[in-house]
Amino acid sequence: MINKQVLFALVVATSIQVAHSAEWSLTSTLNPSVTYDDNVFLSENEQSSMHYAMTPTVLLSRAVEDMVLSLSAGYQIDRYSSLSSDNDTENPFVRFDSSYNMERSQYGLSASYQEATSRSTAAEDTGDFATQSINRTRSISPSYSYQWTERDTLSLNGSYSERLSSTSSFSDTESKSLTAGWQHQYSERLSAGLNATFSNYKSEGLTLNTDDDNYNLSTSMTYALSELWSLTGNIGARKLNSERTSTLTGITSDDTSTGSTFGFSAIRTDDINTYTLDLSRGVSPSGTGDVNESDSINASWSHPISERLTANVLAGYRETTSALEESSGKRKNITFSPSLSWQLERNLRLNFKYNYRKQTQDSGRSTDSNAVSVTLNYDWDGIRVSR
Repeated sequence: MINKQVLFALVVATSIQVAHSAEWSLTSTLNPSVTYDDNVFLSENEQSSMHYAMTPTVLLSRAVEDMVLSLSAGYQIDRYSSLSSDNDTENPFVRFDSSYNMERSQYGLSASYQEATSRSTAAEDTGDFATQSINRTRSISPSYSYQWTERDTLSLNGSYSERLSSTSSFSDTESKSLTAGWQHQYSERLSAGLNATFSNYKSEGLTLNTDDDNYNLSTSMTYALSELWSLTGNIGARKLNSERTSTLTGITSDDTSTGSTFGFSAIRTDDINTYTLDLSRGVSPSGTGDVNESDSINASWSHPISERLTANVLAGYRETTSALEESSGKRKNITFSPSLSWQLERNLRLNFKYNYRKQTQDSGRSTDSNAVSVTLNYDWDGIRVSR
């Protein structure tokens, strides 16, 4: 259940400026979908089912010349026709976003609460699609940037998140990070800079508690190669210090890991096509108390067949291993998803999609699934009031 104090604070934050002239808007979205998946849990013991989902969402926003506030809330509703009712869920979420602009400074604040099944992040996290666990995540992310000179910008970004699991199969985790950055505009096409990040990951599990400090120093770049191409990238080095304590024996062990991080994105847009390519390497806390290191590559293509019909193709590959244990096995995940989007009306769209998933582990265990789905996206224009 949503923490009432958190929800109250978010509502107050959106209402505190009512006395000032502003434009208010209340909108909503609804995206019911029907999916058939021949291996829902991506396991060797295949179980197929029809999956019915809906995410009703309401968005309240307020905008003035130098400030924007928004509050969104909704439910992710999931039902399965051929599986145990334990798999049926109704997971709430709420998110608050705000930004405030001054002549040289910009402030931002985001906060959220979300409940979600562990399988929704299994490919990036543990690789376990079968465990019936609900993760409850609370997070807050403040940000600040300052236009130091005409060409130089300084930034400071922080984040805090807490994830609690409903089962003992996953650890409860707490993550904190702080990033300081500098960006210089060298020309109309090129900007580059430096970023320093400190992160701390803590977890409490049934048999193991962990405390991990991660340090990262990287360079970043954004370059408009031409009217068609735009490139962004970063490359850096990291150091991970880990402390692990057995809850059974009380024995503590220390470990250190070093490595590289990078991210690269290329976008090409012409008159009829949009192509994207993303490469990345990074570390993140795992629901098992470990720290994952993941290499990923994602590509997409979008092509308008007509004024109302658009074809899309998404493909991705992710390789995940432990950032601390060199002998740990790798996990490989592949996705391939072509789709068609049909714009029925200005705010009504129908999507047809095929989704292929495959997971392979070093043990030789390999599983895959095929799913087809139809989704109806409806965006209600809502109510807008200026005062």
